[in-house]
Amino acid sequence: MTELRSIARKGALFLAALALPATASAQTCVSQREAEALFLYVAPELIREAGRVCAPSLPAASPLRQPSGALIAKYRAEADGAWPLAKSAFAKLSGAGASELGGLAQLLDSQFARPAAAPMMAQMIAAGIRADDCPLIDRAMTLIEPLPARNAAGLAAIAFDLAGREDRGRAMAVRICPAPRAAR
Repeated sequence: MTELRSIARKGALFLAALALPATASAQTCVSQREAEALFLYVAPELIREAGRVCAPSLPAASPLRQPSGALIAKYRAEADGAWPLAKSAFAKLSGAGASELGGLAQLLDSQFARPAAAPMMAQMIAAGIRADDCPLIDRAMTLIEPLPARNAAGLAAIAFDLAGREDRGRAMAVRICPAPRAAR
């Protein structure tokens, strides 16, 4: 029973941590690789959730409407390997200070966090999808469908960065840290 309470407590803390990115400091940023990993980790669930939300607006042949299709499988194959860097991005985006990151990292290492993070984040993002967004999302997915998952993740990281620069207060905005300049 104590273990169940501990898991429930960790779950509640994790849910709160996922809600924090909307309030994270404008200075919070993640590396390009962390942003790519975040996309790779969340993509299978996000594609599935976007497909569910957009189903009434899209043709049956849309890649978004294929919950067990090749598109989701391609990202699912990359998701597990992306978790370590995605976990780092989740911790940074939570807005936790340096002293809190250790506790959050421990929480993210829990047996609850890994399987819960992607579906929860996907639902949070999909909640902002409007019906008139669906054709554009479908077009974007159709265009990136032939790309390798890692290339699509790189493009997604660029899109995260552009969106993060445009609206720092928006929920789920991701700012990419500037790359260090090479010594001259």
